[in-house]
Amino acid sequence: MTLSAYERGYKFGQRFRNTVFLCILAWSIGAGATFWWHPEVFAFLLAPAEDKLSPFEGGLPIFTGVPDMFGATLSLSMKGGQVVALPVLIVGILSMLRPLVPRRFWLFITTYTALSVGMFALGASFVFWVMMPVSLQFLLTFGQGVAVPVILLTEYLALLLSLIFWIGVSFELPIVMQLLARFRVVSYKRASTLRKWVIPTSFIFAALITPSLDGTLTLLVAIPMLLLYEIGLLASWLTHREEGNYFADLPMVWVVSKPVSVIRRVERILVKHGLGWRW
Repeated sequence: MTLSAYERGYKFGQRFRNTVFLCILAWSIGAGATFWWHPEVFAFLLAPAEDKLSPFEGGLPIFTGVPDMFGATLSLSMKGGQVVALPVLIVGILSMLRPLVPRRFWLFITTYTALSVGMFALGASFVFWVMMPVSLQFLLTFGQGVAVPVILLTEYLALLLSLIFWIGVSFELPIVMQLLARFRVVSYKRASTLRKWVIPTSFIFAALITPSLDGTLTLLVAIPMLLLYEIGLLASWLTHREEGNYFADLPMVWVVSKPVSVIRRVERILVKHGLGWRW
């Protein structure tokens, strides 16, 4: 049954209200849970430092102002609520778009949404399990016997969360490059000619998002960005390969670039044998 414009608008409004309500509810639950279990959350976030943030018992970071610890807990609770609410927001946006998007493009949108979330999570994991332990191990143990590190809790959290966000965003680069190549905005040939500008740009961006003056963090940020650019070039190349090549039709990362095309090929085979239907 075909719905009128009024009915479609009404249903869209319902989905919008439901999404807003669920996001607020998820944010409240996430913030409350983070605040309630803040000792465990802080212990988890301090794990990359490996008890090297101060010479005091347990190597824990310090705070100098009376309300600093409470303020840091509140700030962390807000971010915990955002982390919990984000998946709800993504699902809500997809649910609102679903009636407006043709079926042939729906799998395309959901596939790239999942890939984007996965790449951001991969970048955050890289920061937490690789970049921070390696850089802190070097920076906080360098010059032992001359001085001891005494790191503020707020400074450590600001550095960690900032790196997680920016590195997570930079891990989206291959997907962005693949999409630009797919829509013929920037071809593989054009993207490959920009490599000479990518190297200095990566180091400039890394220097801007890392406060370290010694260059250790800058290198740990810039080198993965250069590798991500090369992965993006590979994805662009796969996108423009000759028709009929299997890898040209699989999206990036787990090598799937055209999920809709793959499904349409399977669909044509099924229709040919009387086992399927066309969209």
